[in-house]
Amino acid sequence: MTIMQTNPDDRKVVGELVKKAQQGHQPAFAGLYERYYDQIYRYVSFKCGSPTEAEDITGEVFLKMLESIHTFKWQGHPFTSWLYRIAHNQIVDNFRRKGRRQTVPLDDAEHRIGVDASDLERAAELNMTMTDVMSAMDSLTDLQREVISLRFGSGLSVAETAQAVGRKDNAVKALQHSGLKKLRALMVQLTPAISPAIEGDA
Repeated sequence: MTIMQTNPDDRKVVGELVKKAQQGHQPAFAGLYERYYDQIYRYVSFKCGSPTEAEDITGEVFLKMLESIHTFKWQGHPFTSWLYRIAHNQIVDNFRRKGRRQTVPLDDAEHRIGVDASDLERAAELNMTMTDVMSAMDSLTDLQREVISLRFGSGLSVAETAQAVGRKDNAVKALQHSGLKKLRALMVQLTPAISPAIEGDA
């Protein structure tokens, strides 16, 4: 996994890349692309479920970054917060254009939202689809959903997620805990015969 800017030296490198990219320096843009592509792709893939579609949207994210990087200003939040906001907006625009909800293949769910594999097998037996799971995700608050997406979709650490959403580590832990607790309860309501073991509270 590519590491986000979590130390002063790394932040300095990113700062220099952003500054040069804002001046039209193509190698600097390429550096940002290489540094963040995998993270953004995983985040988008978690949201939309289709690898091909995720690649297309991720490409749109970096094209948007290229077009609007001159508008980026350091205002107390890391560059990644701005980049993830672009990704979120591109995902929303994509679903709005296609007039559909996001779905995730059932066999990818363990990696995407931390649902225990044995529970997925029972869910499959009951014809529970990931549309049901994602419907439950829709019932979370925006911040809960974003934290879970970043933690389990992009695979970011608590500290990295805190940087991306502009919150403190303890706030991210609380949002993750409350979000997973609510998601667990909603999934039980959807399929009473299942007692989902959603991991990641710690």
